[in-house]
Amino acid sequence: MKRRFDLSTIGSCSEIRACRGPEVLSLLNEVDPISGKESVQHPDAYPKEYRKRVENLSRNFIWRRITGDITIDFLEAAVERMFTPDEVSGVVVLAKLKELKHRIVDLFLYAKETGRNQWN
Repeated sequence: MKRRFDLSTIGSCSEIRACRGPEVLSLLNEVDPISGKESVQHPDAYPKEYRKRVENLSRNFIWRRITGDITIDFLEAAVERMFTPDEVSGVVVLAKLKELKHRIVDLFLYAKETGRNQWN
């Protein structure tokens, strides 16, 4: 018999398995979109704070999951909202942001572990 998931034991939304917090954090660290010249010169002005960004993404994801409205457009927009407009224009490497969006969409919609892999 499957053990039920106990919400009282979690400390944040990113710990909910459906949010895939550890995987998203791993992708953020691997792709490292905040690696532009300005972020290197002024690390205090542009902190990466990837854990906090994953938590915000997870909160947005939970609401959309409840309403059953997880789409590619939503996931791409949620990834973009992880960064402020100032960060996107100054310290986020746009090619890396595009790669991150692609990989997160793949993680949530097409990875085998989700049970939604329509290509196999």
